[in-house]
Amino acid sequence: SIAAVYGGERMTFSPEKAVVSGAIGPGSNTGQKSPPVPQHGARVDFLTVVLSSDRLNERGLGRVSLLLPGIFGLSSSDVRAGELHAKRWQFYKSSAVIVDANGELVGRIGADGNGDTVCISLSGAACSYIRNWNAVRMQLEALGGRISRCDVAYDDYDGLFGTVRDHEARARASITEHGGCMLFASGGTPPKTKFLDDHRAGTGCTLYVGSKGHKQLCIYEKGLQLGVAESPWVRYEARLYGKHQEVPADILTRPMHYLRGSYEYLHALFAGIGDGIACAIEYTKRAVEHTGAAVVRWARRQAGPSLYVLAEAMGDKFESFLRENVLREGMPTRFKRVCKASNVAAYVRETINAER
Repeated sequence: SIAAVYGGERMTFSPEKAVVSGAIGPGSNTGQKSPPVPQHGARVDFLTVVLSSDRLNERGLGRVSLLLPGIFGLSSSDVRAGELHAKRWQFYKSSAVIVDANGELVGRIGADGNGDTVCISLSGAACSYIRNWNAVRMQLEALGGRISRCDVAYDDYDGLFGTVRDHEARARASITEHGGCMLFASGGTPPKTKFLDDHRAGTGCTLYVGSKGHKQLCIYEKGLQLGVAESPWVRYEARLYGKHQEVPADILTRPMHYLRGSYEYLHALFAGIGDGIACAIEYTKRAVEHTGAAVVRWARRQAGPSLYVLAEAMGDKFESFLRENVLREGMPTRFKRVCKASNVAAYVRETINAER
């Protein structure tokens, strides 16, 4: 286990802990007392690493263009780094953006400063392109790299383990007089919680446990966030930081162990789920399910009244007015990795027709 300081006291962060007594199952509204065990595991959903410039040069990885393929095995056709510019980022004097094939920002690289190191930060979208996490782990260990932040996430697509409101109710019931939450206590000071309520608007709720910079858990309604109406998809995301504890490279190949080890509540909740099984294919499938229709629902909810007023005002000039003043080229985030930009119109048309 790895000792760390949290909330002014010592805490222990371990990838595997004994299951606490008493099973923690889904809420009664799921209709299942013993949910079937899903056959996919957790995934790395955000990663920031810090490496020595000297070590990178020694191994022939001193150029920015070599970092992504050399360390993470990323192909330039999927993700690439731009040129370094004199633009400050974090504690670095120079930085470069990392973009995907559609030109979307998926990370950054910092250089020139902070103890002569290089910092590489990859978003969940960039991490989803990495095919061999074991190779990444070995490269980081060989380079003496340090993980300053790693998010590990598990997607409960069918809501088998309860809703966000279920978990929030349990957390609220265990709040102490000092405001700490005993449900997620890990041996030190019980963490604080925060609940963001969408008030049934359909945009999704989020339960936060802990704080940034230490250890933070986010449980949120991912399906609703993506605009899929009445989706049961809940994401459990543990954000682990290296400022007050060591985040071992082992997390890259055993993300579920560390997600469960972050809180005993999760350890009991996810007991029996296999680890190390890639879930990127299922993640992509579920994320884009009915997305053509989801776009229509999103447009109706977010812009329907405004478009209606414009249509009434412009009459038969409405379509040309939209094309000249409202529409702009680009690939919506929801369609990334589903199809190429040149094919997105056909894909949206097909998925809309499929629901009719």
